Amino acid sequence: MLYFMEVVIREAREDDLDDVAALSRLVLEDTWEKYARGYYPRRALDFDLSVHNPDNYRKKLANPDVVYFVAVVDGKIVGVAMCGVWGNSGLASLKWICVHPSYQGRGIGSLLMERVIDFCRGRGCHKITLYTMPVLRPAINFYLKFGFIPEALLRRHWWGVDFVVMSKML
Repeated sequence: MLYFMEVVIREAREDDLDDVAALSRLVLEDTWEKYARGYYPRRALDFDLSVHNPDNYRKKLANPDVVYFVAVVDGKIVGVAMCGVWGNSGLASLKWICVHPSYQGRGIGSLLMERVIDFCRGRGCHKITLYTMPVLRPAINFYLKFGFIPEALLRRHWWGVDFVVMSKML
C-alpha cells in the first residue's frame, strides 16, 4: 500500500545514536533471516551486531570525514546511511545504509542514497565504493539503480564468504 508521508533526511545528532544503533541491529537481524542465513555465519552476524552500538557510532561521528544521515518519519528514525570520505583522495565509502523493514519499498533508501551522493560530490569525491554480499540481491539491485557497478569479487573475503565491491563514478 502506497501513501504519502513526509520524510526528513538530515545529519544524525549525538542524541540520535541510540535509535540509529537499535535500527541498524534490527535491520541486520532481519536481512540475515531473509537473505543471508546459511551463507553468512551467525558468529559473523553477532560480530556485526556488536559493533553497531551507540558508543562505536559516537567515535565514528567524531571523525570529520564520517557522516551519518537519518531518515525521519513522524519523529521516528526509520533509515540511516553512513558514509566516509578518505581525506582529500576523492574516494568515499558507503559504509552502511538501511531502512526499517516496515518502511522498505517506499523510496526512503533512495532519498538517503541521493543525500549520500550529494554529500560526496560536495566533498569533491570522484568515486563512491561499497561492499555487499552476492546473496543480498535487493541491495545489489538498489545499488545498480543508482549507477553502481560491480568492480570486484572478493573470494572468501570476510568470515570466509564472498563479497562484491561495487562503485559509482561521480
